[in-house]
Amino acid sequence: MKGKRHLTWAVLAAIAGMGFAGEAYAADSVAADSVAAEKAAAKTAQAQEQNVETESGDHDLPDTLVTAQRRRKSDLDTPATTTIITAKDIEKAGYRNAFEAIDQQIGSTSTSYGEAGQDFGFSAGRITLRGYDRGTLVMVNGVPMNLKNYPSTENIPAAMIDRIEIVKGAASTLYGSEAMGGVINIILKKPKAGEEAVKASVTAGNYFKKTEVFFQGDRFMLDVSREWSKDISHSNAFGLDKVSWIDWWVGKGQKNRFGASVALTDELSLNYNYMEGNITRGGIKYKKTGNHLVKTATKYDYRFDDYRHTANLVYQGKKNGIHAVLGYNYRKVDGYDYVERAKVDSNAVLDGEIFDVQKTWKMGADSLILGYSYKREAVDLTKKKESATRTGNALYASYSRQFTPRFNFTLGLRGEWINDPEKDQSVFMPQFQTDYKLNKDTAWYINVGKAFQMPAVDDMFRYRNMNPQGLKPENGWTYETGIKHRHGNDTWKAAVYHMDMKNKLGWAQDAVTHEYYATNKGNFRNTGFEAEYMKRFNDTWSVTVGAGYSNPQVQDPSGRKRDWVQDAGRIEGLVRIDYQKDKWQGNLNLKYLGDREYYKPSSGTAQDIPDKLQLNLNLIYTAGKNDTVTLGVYNLLDRENYSNRYGNLDLPLNFRLTYAHAF
Repeated sequence: MKGKRHLTWAVLAAIAGMGFAGEAYAADSVAADSVAAEKAAAKTAQAQEQNVETESGDHDLPDTLVTAQRRRKSDLDTPATTTIITAKDIEKAGYRNAFEAIDQQIGSTSTSYGEAGQDFGFSAGRITLRGYDRGTLVMVNGVPMNLKNYPSTENIPAAMIDRIEIVKGAASTLYGSEAMGGVINIILKKPKAGEEAVKASVTAGNYFKKTEVFFQGDRFMLDVSREWSKDISHSNAFGLDKVSWIDWWVGKGQKNRFGASVALTDELSLNYNYMEGNITRGGIKYKKTGNHLVKTATKYDYRFDDYRHTANLVYQGKKNGIHAVLGYNYRKVDGYDYVERAKVDSNAVLDGEIFDVQKTWKMGADSLILGYSYKREAVDLTKKKESATRTGNALYASYSRQFTPRFNFTLGLRGEWINDPEKDQSVFMPQFQTDYKLNKDTAWYINVGKAFQMPAVDDMFRYRNMNPQGLKPENGWTYETGIKHRHGNDTWKAAVYHMDMKNKLGWAQDAVTHEYYATNKGNFRNTGFEAEYMKRFNDTWSVTVGAGYSNPQVQDPSGRKRDWVQDAGRIEGLVRIDYQKDKWQGNLNLKYLGDREYYKPSSGTAQDIPDKLQLNLNLIYTAGKNDTVTLGVYNLLDRENYSNRYGNLDLPLNFRLTYAHAF
């Protein structure tokens, strides 16, 4: 009955948007000249959209998205909260990788085990949108990167990223499982005819070193890099009044990356990325005695070797409206416990495959997309010698109807049939979107969608003793409305949303064995507001200001009162200043995450997680035609910033100096 109420509210919201748009348009139609002008503008916009959609896949317009509706549209015409990060943005801000670029945006409350998405085996750094942990789908060229429900971008070289599209809100209708809080598509650069370049760079810093060579040709692109991270003697918030009574350290780490992109034809491209890395981590456990911490005999000492492969074959028809992706994602984690002198239990080999094909029909101002998607995910626990495989087949459709020159309505539907090792599932997911042009510069949209997520493919058997009834899939709805305005050099966006999800997955600790295990924590809800304003004053200065407030909560069904408990930070703030003149470029970036959740650790002091305030400065000097020098100074305020609720810390004040030469 409650599911029917959700669907009823979704339909009513869509009808309300249609009704409002119809009334407004009817009132405006009194002025015949105005209507004629609107129709002419609509035809122009339609022609521009068709031109963009028939391109080979390049994004010539800086505000054009492909991810939100599986069709190319301008940001203003996209009925969802969106953010675009370009290659130029990554360079100007000095982001080390895709994780760092995404985490500096409004709506991101990501988890990391150190700087820039640091992993320690399956203690995985992960991108989180709108407070929904393990509920963000990350893709590279449309290929899902999520394995065990954890999105990871570690093997994607920043130098090969053309743009990152962030779409917030439920997106399961178009992309399937795991797009609970949103979807992120990392779109890689493509070789371009007539453009050849070779670029070599060296980076040195007080915690980080890197060498990299990048080559671009007519049909081929290649990136090879190696990076080293320095050891950190105290890598977490440790102390009597701190969240951790384990004094963790991190040893030296190394990562080698290789990336290649080949334009096989004008319509077919092949991309491959590889990473191998290793890092050590350990610590000493303390216990509280009176007003002091006393060292115990418990020690930790681990090494993790990490191997990742990602490959995708992308077809983008120039004239037939067909887009197809064949993708492969692989990860192997091999951890060793030097204290126990044994492999760690969580060692695993993961792999995922996808085949997705869609056909787009243009019918005047309207369009229809029909598609089929096949997914397979497998996990092999190498030490426990257990394995599991999940497959899924899905049919999806998206119909966009231009009712008037001002009003557009999109209906999305998806049916997915999942063959699961524990229990098969059949899922139906609808989505309703409206977009109403208040004028040529301003649009009001409504976005209502259902989301769905299966438990991690190995959670069923790994934690069967703790969950004898099995784990339930997560599902629920997101309701969102917002306004976008773009005029000249000014752009602003604002959105209000509500998330209502069931069977939220999380972690609990067994009272006897003290082992952490996956469980359905309860229902999840989050009501929030996001706003962002961008102003380009002139060719030299531009500024971006953003803010967000939300209330992400989980209701624990095991408690007597069934209390709603805060599950992530509530307040976000963003200030970004960009400068460019003559040979100089500069970026000052401030990101704030406050009013964070309360955490009660098994070994530490229960408390509210401290606010996070990250201030970074990046300066680029073009020394000559082929030479650039970049200085990045990070955590300028030298704050003890928690990168997660468990007390892992971002780096203190640190710098990176890079010299690059183009041949």
